[in-house]
Amino acid sequence: MKIEDIVTVRVGKNLSRGNRKNDLSLVAYSYEDLTNDLDGSFLDSQASSYRGNSNLKDSYLSSPGDVVFSFVSSKAGIVSDLNQGKIINQNFAKLIIEHDKLDRGYLCYALNESYSMKKQMAISMQGSNVPKLSPAILKELEIKLPCIEKQRNIGKAYFFFRKRQALAKKQVELEEQLYLEVLKRLDQQ
Repeated sequence: MKIEDIVTVRVGKNLSRGNRKNDLSLVAYSYEDLTNDLDGSFLDSQASSYRGNSNLKDSYLSSPGDVVFSFVSSKAGIVSDLNQGKIINQNFAKLIIEHDKLDRGYLCYALNESYSMKKQMAISMQGSNVPKLSPAILKELEIKLPCIEKQRNIGKAYFFFRKRQALAKKQVELEEQLYLEVLKRLDQQ
């Protein structure tokens, strides 16, 4: 099944053409925001229990629970409460799930980690000077859909794993700071 059969790909707003004063006061959703959301911020948000589709089809603003995709990094994540109300720019797209047999956590897992998806993306981007996935290529990707219960389990496990990885990385950074501070104090004595 093609992505476009079950998902509407809503490309973000081109901010360089924005003349509205409203757009200038908004903060843009960034790659760092995506990384934070992908690393488990979503699990801590109230949106983690979200089951429906909160995407407004005519809105460029992020809402908790939205699935966003970066065309630059070819990564997908779920918007957390922390990134609510940020404007989605043209480097991102909202993936609006139109099919009740697709779990958003599984969609992120499939786009980010599936061997089949990565292979399709690599083949589609061959010959490009700047390897960047286009909306047209994204829509044409084939996705395999296991039963919804299996998707939910895979999606939930994927985000818990990502959160665990992020916490382990943070622990290593904090330990490094602690050890360096202890060594600094020992050296000053």
